[in-house]
Amino acid sequence: MACQVVPLGDWTAVLPTERHSRAEPPYDEAVAVLAARPVPRRMRGALGFFTVDGRAVVTAQAPGWRGVVRWLVWEPGVGVVRAPNLELARPSDLVSAAGRTGDERAVTQIVVERNGTADRVITDLLSVLRLPGSELVGPEVGLRGQVVAPTAQAVARFDARMAEQARHRSELEENS
Repeated sequence: MACQVVPLGDWTAVLPTERHSRAEPPYDEAVAVLAARPVPRRMRGALGFFTVDGRAVVTAQAPGWRGVVRWLVWEPGVGVVRAPNLELARPSDLVSAAGRTGDERAVTQIVVERNGTADRVITDLLSVLRLPGSELVGPEVGLRGQVVAPTAQAVARFDARMAEQARHRSELEENS
């Protein structure tokens, strides 16, 4: 998928520039693919802030060897919801991934609130975590950074590799 890369001081924002990636399903949903992508160890702690179907989705990857992606999903009128099969991110996970120490209560106060919008929750979290990028939240961001896009050959290689892995999984399931 094509993304824009926006330097933000010590942080870098990566935003999809297209709604759908160029890959075959199920890898064609740009935001979902970007949110689920593990960050290389040398680039962690890392946080991702996304709006998906009106929900605020925050991913947290702590510094260190274990690159577990933890997820916080917030829904208007509900608050935090548990997403099946995803590791839950606690307020302490967000604070740690942001490279901060101390008070997780401010994060907790934001995510227990049931009123508001996903974009508001994200900008409030960026504020209490003292992170840049609130100007990049919302549907009308526009281009702010350098656009990086995969070549057609890279997309074809990715699709071929994913198809091969799917065939391999299918064979393993048939033989078990």
